[in-house]
Amino acid sequence: MASRSSRARRSRRASTDTAATSANGTEEAAKSNSDKTVSHLTHHRMIARNLNALRENFGELRKQVVDTERQYKRGDKSLDTSLFQTRNQVEAIEKRLTDFIEEMTEVAFNSNLEIRGNTDRIAALWEALEAVAPDAEEIKRRRADCEQREEARQEEIDRRLQDLAKKHEPNGASKPKPRKPATSGSKRKSAA
Repeated sequence: MASRSSRARRSRRASTDTAATSANGTEEAAKSNSDKTVSHLTHHRMIARNLNALRENFGELRKQVVDTERQYKRGDKSLDTSLFQTRNQVEAIEKRLTDFIEEMTEVAFNSNLEIRGNTDRIAALWEALEAVAPDAEEIKRRRADCEQREEARQEEIDRRLQDLAKKHEPNGASKPKPRKPATSGSKRKSAA
C-alpha cells in the first residue's frame, strides 16, 4: 500500500508542478500583452457604444419593416378592390351568358318544333301527291331525290358549323352534334 501512496504523491506533485509552470506562463503572457489590454471602464464604454449602435440599427430596421407592412396593406386593399370589381364583372358576364343560353335553347326548341311540323306537312303533301298522281313511281323517285338533296344540304350545314366552332374555340372543347335529316321519314301518318 505504501507504493500506491507514493504514486499518488508523485502524480499530485507532478500536477502541481505543471500548474505552477502554466500560471507562470500566463503571467508572462499577461505582462507582454499588458500594453494591449483595455481597461475595464473602456471595455464597458465599447460595449455601451456597440449596444447603442445595435439599438439604432434595430430602430431603423423596425421602421423599414413597419413601412413595408403599410405598403403591403395598401397593396392588399387595392388588390381586394380590383378583385371585387373583377368578381362582379365575371358574375355579370355569367348572368348574360346564362340568359343567352336560355334564349338560344328556347329559339332552338321552337325552331325544331317548326321544322318537325313543316317536315310532317311536306311528307303529307308527298303522300297525297303519290295517291293522286297517275305515275306513283315517278313521284316516289322524285321524293327520294329530294330527301337525298336535303340530307346533303344538312351535312354541309353541319360541316360549316363545325368549322365555325373550331375557328371560335381554339381548343375545340365542344363539338356540335350532327343533326338528324329533316325529311327522314315521318313518324306521323297523315289521314289523306
